[in-house]
Amino acid sequence: MQTIPIVMSLNQAYVVPAIATIRSVLNSISDRNRIEFVIFHKELSPAAIRIMTTLVNDSGGRITFINVQEHFAGHNLKKEEMYHALLIPGLMAGHDFVFFLDADMIVTGDLLSLIHAMPADKKIGAVRCFFRNTILPPNVPRPLHDQTLRTGLKDTSRYFNAGLMLFNMKAIRPEDGRRCLQLISRRWKGHAESILNVVFHDSVQFFSVRWNYAMTHIAKDVVPFQPEIRKDVEESRLDIQVQHFLFLSKPWLPKAEHALFLKEGDCPEFRYHVQNYKNALAAVMKDISHVAPRLLCGASWEMTERHLDPEEKALLA
Repeated sequence: MQTIPIVMSLNQAYVVPAIATIRSVLNSISDRNRIEFVIFHKELSPAAIRIMTTLVNDSGGRITFINVQEHFAGHNLKKEEMYHALLIPGLMAGHDFVFFLDADMIVTGDLLSLIHAMPADKKIGAVRCFFRNTILPPNVPRPLHDQTLRTGLKDTSRYFNAGLMLFNMKAIRPEDGRRCLQLISRRWKGHAESILNVVFHDSVQFFSVRWNYAMTHIAKDVVPFQPEIRKDVEESRLDIQVQHFLFLSKPWLPKAEHALFLKEGDCPEFRYHVQNYKNALAAVMKDISHVAPRLLCGASWEMTERHLDPEEKALLA
């Protein structure tokens, strides 16, 4: 049975969250042998690669790294990692299916189940964008809707979020991949997400929002949703399979809860999920602190540690 790559794109700042995301996938997937993680990057240090490889292998996973910088030569992109997903149609053409995941997610559902929900004639599977499916008062600015319309797309409610995508490589054609790269020159604010929506807008399988639940919208009844997804949002809130800590819901942002316009005590669900995410990040950091010295110092660390007294070794814990 063919291995299914799970591609992630990250820079040095997202090493810790990426490991937390990978571990959550490994803890929830039905068959670890069917997946491998592939990291697209341009600047990860050798030390970061060694640490990620060790921790992922120790968690029962497989991981490889591909420096994709050469594919964007001449584009002069400020946030190059925001475009890496555009390479999947070309670089991963030898596979039947390829997942893409953002590095700010916690996965609790079995991603492999989405493959069975993917029609053979659809090129990409994803979840509708929460922000573009809220109903806003007429006098409230709609920058994301306006941004989408500028790409030429007419129905903003069908715009998908690129945090979780399933590429059906058997349906995707070489010209799809070429068009993805050609559209980089448009410099749309949505980066690869806007481009992928334009290229694949006629061939999207929309999954339930539980598979990419925007934690910015975890509070109940804060904003109304479009009728097409309203029931799905309400049901998925109680059965989230992928938590996406996008935008202001990232726990490392100061006072994230208040930034989301939640009053104190209004959303215990948000605090519960954020605390669990912080615990996962802290566990990664603790494990990094244990393996990094040996990976970076090698025999020197082992040799020196052998000559320490128990009290001195305790200082390293």
